[in-house]
Amino acid sequence: MMLVKIVFLALLGAGTAFYSDAAILRVGDVVEIKVVGHSELSGRYTIGEKGSIGYPLLADEMIANISTSELMNDLVFRLAAHIDNPLVLVSVVEDPQITVTVLGQVADPGRVEVRDGASIQEAVKKAGGFLPTANMEKVKILRRGNSDHSYQVNLREFFVSGEVAELPQLGDRDMVVVLSHDRSRTVKVIGSVQKPGSFELDEKMNVFEMIYLAGGPSERADLSRVRRLSSGGETTTEEILDIQALIDRGDMDAMPEVEEGDVLLVYSRWFDWRTMLSIMNNTLLFVVVIQSFIGVFN
Repeated sequence: MMLVKIVFLALLGAGTAFYSDAAILRVGDVVEIKVVGHSELSGRYTIGEKGSIGYPLLADEMIANISTSELMNDLVFRLAAHIDNPLVLVSVVEDPQITVTVLGQVADPGRVEVRDGASIQEAVKKAGGFLPTANMEKVKILRRGNSDHSYQVNLREFFVSGEVAELPQLGDRDMVVVLSHDRSRTVKVIGSVQKPGSFELDEKMNVFEMIYLAGGPSERADLSRVRRLSSGGETTTEEILDIQALIDRGDMDAMPEVEEGDVLLVYSRWFDWRTMLSIMNNTLLFVVVIQSFIGVFN
């Protein structure tokens, strides 16, 4: 009676996933192992070229060319040493789909459905693609979401080599974490300002505010020519800003905001009225000296 009850429960838990002895395991098959009531011992595994899978209790033993029932009986025997009355269901997934979590610098982070054995690129594409701030050299994979079984992948090397075999394949419940570039929390202001240097960016600030944080423009500062260098991921952009025109119009709302890691270069005017007066004084002094020499020799 007890045996009948166990068989009934096994069939009830298996549903359409229950396979007969006719299902023979082959290299490349995706095997789904369900241990009823023990999700930590369940999962999907791809049979590798050596005919083994990464299931903990099988220790890389050959399972290719045996039936699903044989593998199920073997696992029941092995699991009995660890849990009471294990109910094990083994099946071959015909159209394997797995759930992968993609987090970090992607457009739509969260869980995505991909084919079993999909690459990082496929999972990231399902998550909306990389953001500009994504660091291709630092992509982490956590096997089945476990931080104790994680490693880092350099996708930039793959983009250079183009070797698809170098990309690790993803498994069910894996987690992909796309890290961001290490960016400075400072903005550097140099050139014609009173106190050039690097300044912490604690909140949103515009170019005008950053210049005055650096002590304000010097006497010869040309605010119509302020160069801003911004690092956006892998590229650096440069632009010349006419801050003086915005100040003259009183249009402070249009003042560009600075970002982390920006560099502001405030140019100096090569000519101003003080310089003109200095030149005129020196010229006048030169003329007076010449006239004095002429008077002496006459």
